[in-house]
Amino acid sequence: MRVLLVYPEPDTAPFYLQAPMECLSLAAALEGKHQVQIYDQNVDEQRLETVISEFAPDVIGVLFTMRCLAASYRIAQQFKQKGYILMAAGKYPTFKAKECIETGFDIALQGNVEETLSDFLDNLSLKYPFVDSTLTQPPGYFFKDTHGNHVDTGIAHSLDSNHYVLARHLIPQKYHRCYSHGFLIGSRGCLFTCLFCTSSRTGYKEREPKHVVDELEYVVNIEGHSAIHFGDDIFTYNPAWVIEVCREIIARKIVCNWSVNSRSDVPPKHWHIFDWMSQAGCKIVAFGIESADQKTLKNVRKGLKVEKILPVVNRAREANIGIRCNLMIGLPGSTYQDHLSSIDLMEAIQPRQIVASLCIPYPGSKMGNNPEQFGIRFKIPNWETLLEKDYCEPHLLGNIVEYDNISTAEIIQFAKMLVQRLEPYGYISISQDDRRSECPEKVIKTFMDRPKLPMVRDEAGRRDYYRRALESDWVL
Repeated sequence: MRVLLVYPEPDTAPFYLQAPMECLSLAAALEGKHQVQIYDQNVDEQRLETVISEFAPDVIGVLFTMRCLAASYRIAQQFKQKGYILMAAGKYPTFKAKECIETGFDIALQGNVEETLSDFLDNLSLKYPFVDSTLTQPPGYFFKDTHGNHVDTGIAHSLDSNHYVLARHLIPQKYHRCYSHGFLIGSRGCLFTCLFCTSSRTGYKEREPKHVVDELEYVVNIEGHSAIHFGDDIFTYNPAWVIEVCREIIARKIVCNWSVNSRSDVPPKHWHIFDWMSQAGCKIVAFGIESADQKTLKNVRKGLKVEKILPVVNRAREANIGIRCNLMIGLPGSTYQDHLSSIDLMEAIQPRQIVASLCIPYPGSKMGNNPEQFGIRFKIPNWETLLEKDYCEPHLLGNIVEYDNISTAEIIQFAKMLVQRLEPYGYISISQDDRRSECPEKVIKTFMDRPKLPMVRDEAGRRDYYRRALESDWVL
């Protein structure tokens, strides 16, 4: 079959653009038996309609998260019943498969279907209902049978992270001048139990260090990126693996700046990994702190002791690694006064970057399954669309969501207070383009900061790509 994998543009310009990893993973699983093309709507100069007309696919697969929900559903509506099999894939369809089918998609992929997708497509019919419901289907698929009944085979979790080499060669070279940085993943999943995270308790699988560095070398030498972000949920989970990756980078003399995500309670006996990471080119570690209030951390099952944060962060800084601290506003049980303790901690740490996000019960997380149980209530049915952006309109927030322990006004006040309290230390808001161009050392981004990448529309209404230069210190 001819398969077009589409990465849709969000309704709001993002702060950064990166390669569509899930498209590359599915493409790798299909190549050899199926003809595959990737279309990134964020950066491609052609309209989607033109690409479809020229490539003439049998299957159009749209891979998306909640942030691209509206755009993805528009694609489904536009091409429904026009002779194409429409597949929804990615994190949002995995947990909202029925909604995707009812909105216009024919098939929703749930989880890691790379090991079965090629054979699944071989057994599809080009006529509705496309899937032969008399066949036993593997986990990972949601569709309607000949009688219009929903068929759900569950979520697929069996992907061997070493089995597939991402099909990076399918990304046209012209795309890379538009991506703000390179992107790759060394490990999948997380064993911790945070209630707000869709990766919670999904298991943990590492790729072979050699394979990881092979891909890093490709991203640097072929794609031309000098700034790379590892999208692993917890890059530092296995210190021995981290050191092997770093050894391989150093041995090959790969020159690039890279950043990772980490928990902020790395045991002292493993702190030497920061020295290895620094030597191999790591410039920023993003620590998931969320809150400096111990009661709040217990409520969300973070499994983190506040007193462990500062020593870990200071040790990474001693290794000459920049620090980013991620905070979350509106966590269950957290009052305005509880939130202020996070500002106290930021004053003590003074990281290079501070990111304060709104607590949103994403589909697939423990909170997302029953937000009311955790004191989060949505006032409108289509809240996903309104909160899919990288920022929230302060005057609209109170019309969308409310939290038991902190009011909308207090949430907005906290975001303002965070900036106000840190300004004397030299911090600026990421929305201040006039200052941001100077690449300041200390930056704050809250949920109220609007993306500032320029958007230009041609006469047909298509967005032009966002011309942003690589900024190695801004990888995250």
